[in-house]
Amino acid sequence: MKTLKPRTYFRVALLFPYMLWGVCALIVALISSQDTSAAWNIVLMPITFYVIGIILWLIPYTILAAGIWIWSRNKSTRSMYKLAMVAPLLLFALMFLEAMLVSLPAQSVGQTARDILAQGLLLGGFSLVFGYLCVGIAMVVYRSLQARHLITEEAMPSHVEESTITISTQTLT
Repeated sequence: MKTLKPRTYFRVALLFPYMLWGVCALIVALISSQDTSAAWNIVLMPITFYVIGIILWLIPYTILAAGIWIWSRNKSTRSMYKLAMVAPLLLFALMFLEAMLVSLPAQSVGQTARDILAQGLLLGGFSLVFGYLCVGIAMVVYRSLQARHLITEEAMPSHVEESTITISTQTLT
């Protein structure tokens, strides 16, 4: 059976938010035709927010994912893991920027600033929740595949190893 390299998995994992959206959209489509109770509506509310939220997060996340995809070339597993932990915070910043760009001016500069702050925090808060949910799912899948020996650790590229050795010997002298 063929195994994945961590870098390949990391790059495929960038698609998890889109896949989660597809699953959530399917759930919303199936449930929307049903007559559900108020309790179920509350349970389904986060799923519905995520499905509708694609209007807001699609462009910022796609920009972030493309940047991470390009950056991850020849990076170590440890570097990719660290970035995965920070990625929802980067999405928060992009969502906040998006809120600033799409906010319509209110009657005053102060009102506009308050609106931007409120919208940015709301969008950013949702991006953190769903971002870390996707990162968590990706990490669980990664550990599961690793436990089944379907992901094998790869050696660091030689130029990274050489620079690490050079830095280590310089530090010791």
